[in-house]
Amino acid sequence: MYVVMNVLHIPEEAKNHMAQMFSGSGENMKQIPGCLEFQFLDAVGENKQIVYTKWENEADFEAWRNSDAFAQAHSHDRTSSSPAVGSKIEKYTVVHHS
Repeated sequence: MYVVMNVLHIPEEAKNHMAQMFSGSGENMKQIPGCLEFQFLDAVGENKQIVYTKWENEADFEAWRNSDAFAQAHSHDRTSSSPAVGSKIEKYTVVHHS
C-alpha cells in the first residue's frame, strides 16, 4: 500500500471554506481505480488541514495524478483562489498494516 498526504497550510478563518471545497471528494475518489481510502483531516489547534489518500500502490496514485479525473478535481485551483497559503505533499510506503 501507498499513502499520500497533502498537508495544506490554512488560516483558521478559512478552514470551513476549504472543508467545503473538499466536501464531495470522498465520493469522487471511490470511483478512482486503486484508491482505497480518502480522508480530509482538520488539525486541532493548528493552521493546517490534510488530504489523506491510501492507494493499492504508487502506480495507481501516479495514474490518477496523470488522469483527466485529477485535472477535473483540481480545476477549481485555476478558476478560484484557494485559501491555502502553502502545501506539502508527503508520500509513504506502508510497511505494517493491521
